[in-house]
Amino acid sequence: MIQEPPVDKLIQVADNKYALACGLAKRARSIIEQPHTATEISERYKPISAAAHELYRGKIKLVKE
Repeated sequence: MIQEPPVDKLIQVADNKYALACGLAKRARSIIEQPHTATEISERYKPISAAAHELYRGKIKLVKE
């Protein structure tokens, strides 16, 4: 379970919980599959937590497809 950043604040960045879950999962998969895209955050946390931190800090954006 993601403790930091709070899920309440992450939902404000996304349109809804579903979009948040899908976006974080997609970024987590890319961290795992392409280690060269990893940031200093992703080296300290598990991929899903790293994706949440990146979204919260504005390093990634969720885009509707």
